[in-house]
Amino acid sequence: MTLVKFKPSNRDFFRDAMIPSNMMSLFDNMFNETAAKFERNVFFTPRVDVLEKANSFEVHLALPGIKKEEINIEVDGDKLTISGERKIRETQEGEKHHMVENYYGKFSRTFTLPEHINKAGIEAEFTDGMLNVVLPKVEAKETKNVVKIK
Repeated sequence: MTLVKFKPSNRDFFRDAMIPSNMMSLFDNMFNETAAKFERNVFFTPRVDVLEKANSFEVHLALPGIKKEEINIEVDGDKLTISGERKIRETQEGEKHHMVENYYGKFSRTFTLPEHINKAGIEAEFTDGMLNVVLPKVEAKETKNVVKIK
């Protein structure tokens, strides 16, 4: 039994018939490698988990390869912004990268804070490439309003 490559459309058949496969792989490699290098150097977006507990919210960011001194955390109004930059390791003389699969570049993640957060009590800890930001809740004060009918 012989396995045949599935070709889902006539467009692929036409392309394969008109352009030799080694030429197509050359184009594919050139485009994909160039796009990947550009993308990995510009579009680093750390992954985030948000967890709600009884007395707080927690924001966990995966920031491997970044020093805690290179991370900025700011609270402005009801916005929490975490930013920094993941830099590619500089090559020494005689070294060159053969493969780069990690993402690098500046990042900024902004979150809208829920109501009833104690902004003065926000704490952050950076351990083993994970940034953990704790946003303590404050008790919501209910105010009772009586509306008079005119």
